[in-house]
Amino acid sequence: MKAAIFYFSESGNTEKVAIAIYERLEKAGYEVTPVRFQDLDDLPAAADGVDLFAAGFPTFFGYPPKFVSDALKSLRRVRGTDAIVFTTYGGITAGDSLYEAASTLAKKGYRILGGLKIEGNDDYPQGRELKINMGRPDEDDLRAAARFVDKILEAKAAGHSLDPAALASHTQFFVENRGKPRRRVVGRIRRPIEGKIEFNPKQCIFCVTCIQSCPTRSIRKGDRTPEFSWKCIDGVRCYQCVRVCPGKAFTVSYPRPVGEYPELTALYADSPEEKRRRYIVAGEQDRGR
Repeated sequence: MKAAIFYFSESGNTEKVAIAIYERLEKAGYEVTPVRFQDLDDLPAAADGVDLFAAGFPTFFGYPPKFVSDALKSLRRVRGTDAIVFTTYGGITAGDSLYEAASTLAKKGYRILGGLKIEGNDDYPQGRELKINMGRPDEDDLRAAARFVDKILEAKAAGHSLDPAALASHTQFFVENRGKPRRRVVGRIRRPIEGKIEFNPKQCIFCVTCIQSCPTRSIRKGDRTPEFSWKCIDGVRCYQCVRVCPGKAFTVSYPRPVGEYPELTALYADSPEEKRRRYIVAGEQDRGR
């Protein structure tokens, strides 16, 4: 049996879950091929002829990153290949990310077996300052990922599958905005909290750490200091450059005080009940914890 795991990991959270899934599948006897987003050219060959395909990504503003969705849309059509989706999020909301990714795969002919959402540390600048979800995903989270794989394999053996709608968020904000233009919905989330990245060339020591760590390859090397792409790919502003710069050449200015971050995100935050829907598996009425 063969499986492929395609994933994008901005800060390492999603990669930890991808590794947990990889190890559990390998223990179950699967030959598993991992494909990082940075190795996107390898995806078509890795996905061909597999018995199980997995796609993982961090949730950005309630949805998969656009470039991840585009990668899934680029997959060749299949006839009934089983698939799972998984996401990590900073503890505020996983939104409709699983639903959106599963819907894209279903349109390509994949049979959806289930979805997994795991809380990670909040890597948004305000979340880091407030130390939200520090230490996540933890061992309990990774054990949940392993249990998810066990249940998925049971569902696969039984021939079960589910409609992607089963993975849709129950959070009222996403229920009310489902089907509306994505840019408008995401804009409502982003505007009050998204900080502006500022670059001070005098602080730059030209170590190119930012270039090497940028997950979307938005930073290019200039003659003396990095040429920073202020409009990051697909509008994704992950702040990785700010976090890793040893010279502190990158800083962030916030639209509102950091302390207001929890209040500003409350509009679309998942309830405790929604967070307990850690995984949803075909053929099961209960939600995994």
